[in-house]
Amino acid sequence: MKKIATTILINFGRICGSVALFAFATVGTAFADNISKSFEFGEGTPQPRSHVRTFPLPCGTEGGVAAVVKFQRLGPAGASNNISIIIEFREPDTAPDQEGPIVETKTATATRTQQTVILRSQASNRGCSLPWRVRVRYATEGTAPVQTFGTIRLDFDGRVRNIECDFSPVILKGASRTLNFGDSGGLGQGRIEMIEANWIHTIGGTPLGGNPIKLRIELIDPSGTVVKTAEGFAKRDRDLGLPILKLIYQVTKCTPGQWKLKVTNLDANDDVNLYDDYTTFTPGCQN
Repeated sequence: MKKIATTILINFGRICGSVALFAFATVGTAFADNISKSFEFGEGTPQPRSHVRTFPLPCGTEGGVAAVVKFQRLGPAGASNNISIIIEFREPDTAPDQEGPIVETKTATATRTQQTVILRSQASNRGCSLPWRVRVRYATEGTAPVQTFGTIRLDFDGRVRNIECDFSPVILKGASRTLNFGDSGGLGQGRIEMIEANWIHTIGGTPLGGNPIKLRIELIDPSGTVVKTAEGFAKRDRDLGLPILKLIYQVTKCTPGQWKLKVTNLDANDDVNLYDDYTTFTPGCQN
């Protein structure tokens, strides 16, 4: 039986209009991701006076960054044995081995009871290779007489978000169409996943189902380079035993500018309608 040519409409309206929110995470904020490290300094530790920890955060995150520092001391009871400390929160510099400018400093007194101090900063676009730093140190010269220890947690907006894309005009059988992917500022660093795409062939704009149709998706970075290619069939064709299209790519560099998707209909006879596509982006640094 001769196949009937149909049309493709790519409707990304269902994933448009994502709103980015951020709340500094002090206790149980659902919107924030975090990295946590321990620290220690003073008598009996490898760091006699201070300890600095580094934190790689992705560029392109929304909102700000919060450093949540929990600390206490060992040693005998009594206020005379408490330790005066200084906590420095430093933004990334232009080289990974350089300490950046201090964005906030707080002084505190370490006792035998755990305490918490929170320092805040605006986000940075320096990216994963240029880390943030938090230094906790004894407020006076010399070795701290007792051990001071605790944890440093950096909170940032690492929520999964949907990527906006252009509404596509008709793509005919065997044809291609290139779409803007995300906004013109770039995506930041993180993981792109397109694993839930559905499409169906149509006649006169009416979806009918029928023949499985294979698509090719090419992910193009702002320089015009194709960085990832994936081919496969729609999610709805999974029960037919066909390979389902899946595109996963880790953005490792802070590359401003417009990303694009080139969509190619590999079927020589039918056009299709991509009606359900959730492409997500998860900010983060590659492990």
